[in-house]
Amino acid sequence: MLANYHTHTPRCNHAVGKERRYVERALEGGFKELGFSDHTPYFFGEPGYYSSFRMHPDELEDYVQTLLALREEYAGRIQIYIGLEAEYYPKYFLRLLEYMRLFPMDYLILGQHMLYNEEEGVASPRPTADEKLLDQYRGQTLEALETGLFSYFAHPDLFHFIGDEKVYDRHVRAICRRANELHLPLEYNLQGQRDRKHYPDPRFWRIAAEEGSEVVIGSDAHAPLMTWDPQSTAEAETFLQTLGIAPVQFVRLRPIQKSK
Repeated sequence: MLANYHTHTPRCNHAVGKERRYVERALEGGFKELGFSDHTPYFFGEPGYYSSFRMHPDELEDYVQTLLALREEYAGRIQIYIGLEAEYYPKYFLRLLEYMRLFPMDYLILGQHMLYNEEEGVASPRPTADEKLLDQYRGQTLEALETGLFSYFAHPDLFHFIGDEKVYDRHVRAICRRANELHLPLEYNLQGQRDRKHYPDPRFWRIAAEEGSEVVIGSDAHAPLMTWDPQSTAEAETFLQTLGIAPVQFVRLRPIQKSK
């Protein structure tokens, strides 16, 4: 790996380590680019609702300023990008976008951890055989990608479908084909592999290979050592190679236009 665009910070409440340590670990691995994409803040409408796995809106300025300072400090050694990982919640997305545009934001990646809108949502990793939920996941994520605001789709196989294989194939193939049309990479996620979760899902990646999808490996680093994880990377590359997939090293990032 020469780049990683999926890196978290302690602001999400489930990552550890100073940003500087993530940068230093990336340099140890010979990375040319490092993108931070911590879990985005969101403005929820339900009174008293608290989302425990993301930064608060009032933390975004410090996040950006910290990374801008590191970008300047490490200039010439590694390129640092400032991004966010966001779910697509149609009810609240425009408000989030308005807020993001107050800051210099290099990119946004899609990580759909919940369906619908979060307060009344359904967790994507929850096992289900309900095709209606799989259809919702497909529709909601493709609507997100079609906004043109996301640079790639993180752990697209996060939805844990345990129903009919033909049903799964049909919906996943639709995701892969539309992502291809939009020239958006799909991320093979090392955190899921490292923790032996239900993803990366071999079914998904066989379909992605058949559809000729563009694939990027993402560290999904929640601790500095995860930024460059040569053992997990080698395991991922070996698996993808068996499918004929050659991951891209760099992603063409789509900056979020800052408000004037």
